[in-house]
Amino acid sequence: MRTRVGPGLVALLMRPLHSVRNGPLDQAGTPATQALREIEKRGDPPEPAVSLSLEDSHWDILTGNTAKDQRNVRILLESVEELYGKHELDELLSGAVDRAIRVTGAERGMLFLDGHGGTLERAVARHRTGVDLPSDSGHSDTVLHRVWGTGEPSLLLDAAGEVDLSHSMHKLQLLSVMGVPLPAKGRNLGVLYVDSTGPVQDRFTRSDLAVFQALGGLIALAVENGRLRAARAEKERMQRDLGIARDIQRGLLPEELPQVDGFDIAGIWMPCEETSGDYYDVLPVCGDRLALIVGDVSDHGLAPAMLMASTCALMHTALLANAGPIEVIKNVNAFLERDAPAEKFMTMFLGMLDPQRRELRYVSAGHEPPLLLSRDGTLEELPKTGRALGILAQSNHVLSDAHTLESGQVLFLYTDGIYEAHGPDGEIYGEERFQASFRKHAQGDTSARAILDGVLEDLQSYVEDRPLEDDVTCLVVRVL
Repeated sequence: MRTRVGPGLVALLMRPLHSVRNGPLDQAGTPATQALREIEKRGDPPEPAVSLSLEDSHWDILTGNTAKDQRNVRILLESVEELYGKHELDELLSGAVDRAIRVTGAERGMLFLDGHGGTLERAVARHRTGVDLPSDSGHSDTVLHRVWGTGEPSLLLDAAGEVDLSHSMHKLQLLSVMGVPLPAKGRNLGVLYVDSTGPVQDRFTRSDLAVFQALGGLIALAVENGRLRAARAEKERMQRDLGIARDIQRGLLPEELPQVDGFDIAGIWMPCEETSGDYYDVLPVCGDRLALIVGDVSDHGLAPAMLMASTCALMHTALLANAGPIEVIKNVNAFLERDAPAEKFMTMFLGMLDPQRRELRYVSAGHEPPLLLSRDGTLEELPKTGRALGILAQSNHVLSDAHTLESGQVLFLYTDGIYEAHGPDGEIYGEERFQASFRKHAQGDTSARAILDGVLEDLQSYVEDRPLEDDVTCLVVRVL
């Protein structure tokens, strides 16, 4: 009986198998077990003649030598068990190279894996005595690069008779060298390599190459699976870290907005990712005033969120120390210009509301113009009073004139994510739709929360199932 080994070998070996250590397999129904049973039934004919043709992509795994065939199949099955176990990948690969040495009778074995930029990096180098080779141990560059470049196995026997050998083989006095690719999902992950300085009678055989190639395929799948597991673990770690960052950032937002006589206030923070570069707050400050804050760091994600958290701490410290709005904005601008990455900047609206006087004065650092809707339907956009923060060291910001607020007026502060959302067809929501929605829901004596909910429901109806592409933050102040 002859068993042919090709692309189906891995599938055969990946079937549920029990460990084979000291004898034939117990699981009589598996193809591998049947192969072992067939080996046991026959005699021990001489080792067949070795053909050095590598053109045939299928290989004879059984040689006719019962002891050797049992050993080879057992080694492959052990490889399946251990390579797909719960051990660390580095430990598994070391054991796999030791098996490659055992199955070929080689003196040395090495495993090279694809590194950055398409280069090969040596991952494991072992001697048949079970010890690691020194880091400067040489190898056959010719065989290694041939296998890596072509994706085909390479077998060189009795190199002493070759006239066109590489310098590395002459220097190392190598007589036999084998290398096989590590194929996985249509690409080559590296090279499994063994060599020997032994005499001709100890050279590698065609069956050695067959088992060696099968072992390379198993190692390739183990490497691919190990990388996928590592990537999944890293992703899960990042998700945990992002979850912690999100919780911290949520902790910086007001749990409850302060309510003062004559005003109804509501806000919302909607990050498009785990964390956000948006921020809002309503902070009581000296003289019974309220600081109305909405900020937006360019881009979204973790880096803007970290920058926003630092800015938030700086603003709170300054405001609670009774700093005026211009001083606060100048401090934030200096911090961002000095410490933020060059491509990062921030827009911010900082308003000072005096509930007793019903007056609002503000600094708008490049921020989206807040909307002020009067009971008669007049819609006013509050203009910017300076450029975005963090662009230039010199601040050009000024404080606005006082705006006297009247009963029935609604002030809507927001970040640009609310009108830059896109519908399923890719069309942008736009400022016109946003302002129309605001007008519709701010009529009558609607509460600040109801106005905000209505505007966001209109936005959700427009985008449908399409995810938001930017953070959305809003703050609504209704004058009672």
